[in-house]
Formats: sequence, C-alpha cells, structure tokens
Amino acid sequence: MHSRSTGFSELAPGTPIGPFSVTVSTAANERYWRTVGADHPALRAGALYPPLAANLTVLTFQQTCPEAMIQTRQRLVCHRLGRAGTELVSEGTVTARYEKRGRAYVDVTVTVSTAGDASPLWTSEVTFTPAATLEARP
Repeated sequence: MHSRSTGFSELAPGTPIGPFSVTVSTAANERYWRTVGADHPALRAGALYPPLAANLTVLTFQQTCPEAMIQTRQRLVCHRLGRAGTELVSEGTVTARYEKRGRAYVDVTVTVSTAGDASPLWTSEVTFTPAATLEARP
C-alpha cells in the first residue's frame, strides 16, 4: 500500500494514487448485488458487482490523500468480469487539477485489476473536491 500521505493542496497531475489491495468475499459481493435489488445470472456465477469500482476509487484515493472529500463526478468503464474472492488491486494517478467557482478540484483515474493480471477489470474516473471547501462557502 501507499505509505506517503499527501495533502489535497499538494496533489498535482501525475501524482500516483495507491496501490490499494482488497479481496471482496462472495458474501460481501452478494450484499452489494442485493442492495440494488439485482438478481442476475452473472451474480449466481460469482461475478463481482462492477460499481464496486467507485468504492475502490475512493479507498484508493484515501490511501494517498486522507482528507474528507466530496465526489462530484464518476465515470466507470467495465472491461471484463471479475470473480468474487479474487484479490483486487487498484491504482492510478491524478490527471488534472483546477478551480471552478472558487473551489479546487482534482480528477483521478484509477484502474482496478486482479492480482497477477494487469489487464483492467474496471477503469474509474472521478472528480474530488475537499469537503472543507463546501463548509467555507456562505
């Protein structure tokens, strides 16, 4: 795992994010599917719930920048199926930093793959802004 904590103000394009590793158990994966009311043949075959990539992106980002963040945008691309019980590895980079309406934002791209296979399961693009900036505005 990433051992260096970086403050939001230090994040710049090219800053590495992660890696973060986790194994999603079959039971946890089934809970994700049930939460959205899904009963799909892919679930019964043991496929991981693809929107897990959003959670993994946040967890991966927090390994680098532990400040409280608001996720303002998410784009997810599913490349292939993964299986529950498989170790997942997510890592990426800060791709942009900018200000809009007086608030700082960073765009992050994270790729989630399985341990031992670098081909992506999912690619996640997210925009973050510090939660503190929302509190500071009238």
